[in-house]
Amino acid sequence: MISLKELAAQLSQPSKPFDSWQPAHCGELPIVIDAQGKWHYAGSEITRSAMVKLFASVLCKEQGQFYLKTPVEKIAITVIDAPFNIIAWHMEQTAQGTVLCCRDNIERTWLVSADLPLVMQNYQGNDIPYLQLPNGCSARIARSVFYQWAEEIAQADEQGYFIQSAGQRFYLNV
Repeated sequence: MISLKELAAQLSQPSKPFDSWQPAHCGELPIVIDAQGKWHYAGSEITRSAMVKLFASVLCKEQGQFYLKTPVEKIAITVIDAPFNIIAWHMEQTAQGTVLCCRDNIERTWLVSADLPLVMQNYQGNDIPYLQLPNGCSARIARSVFYQWAEEIAQADEQGYFIQSAGQRFYLNV
């Protein structure tokens, strides 16, 4: 049986060394990521998947602001809510137990764990679960995914409803 660490390594995307990059701030681009995780440039949706994935690979959040960051420049962009959405999921057995695997809207898979926890946040008056991602980013859990979890894998104890993954409990209440 595969270990949790091996599964995470198989699914991980090459990470950019954001901490070692110290570029100058170069202004702002008219890129907006809407509440559904769709990317727009100057009001037009970016429909080329490869372009969105390229931009997403250099996206980070620093001091409350989202940037596209490279070794030579750092450009601010606007994100309405979370830059990504979790649109699908499955459970995977590992040597350390069951882990929840979440797929985002640009086809990356993330493992819910202590390093990438589920957290509840308020958005437009509603408490919504988000998956915390590397580099200050997050992914909002799609309503359909949330309802599937409620029907299929959520459990309850005296503290409320939770999802269990990688030996951790992630509560779905604030």
